[in-house]
Amino acid sequence: MTFDDDAFIIDGQGSSDGQGKCASDRAADNAADGSAPRVRALLLDLGVKRGSGSFGILEDTVLCALKGGEVYGRLTKEIYPAVAVKRRRSEASVEKACRDSLKRCWQHGNREMLVDILGGHSRILRGSPTVCEFLYAVRDRLDEAS
Repeated sequence: MTFDDDAFIIDGQGSSDGQGKCASDRAADNAADGSAPRVRALLLDLGVKRGSGSFGILEDTVLCALKGGEVYGRLTKEIYPAVAVKRRRSEASVEKACRDSLKRCWQHGNREMLVDILGGHSRILRGSPTVCEFLYAVRDRLDEAS
């Protein structure tokens, strides 16, 4: 998978080489190349604003989560650090950008579609979904569409 002409791969080890690359297995990456346009289209359909700086961060985070495995255990130890290195930001900044994008999407985006996608992944009455809930739901939606 390619982001802005930079390779960006996640492995199961959670280690980063300091350049936004987390794995050496490019074969798995090549299999997922078709995901980027689908993720981008889904985020836009949900009402995430492309002009915001956090759009790209959320998109990268979703694409990392699609690399397989449990999202919950990898989010703070692997996914946020990899996106932070790629985007030249802190891990906290990446996390906040994702939360803020989801909050804006929940408040001003296509809430009906978001609720539909979340299905059983969220306790919808408590407010906007967590990043982890969102990532699981998007991954499931994209798997269904495949």
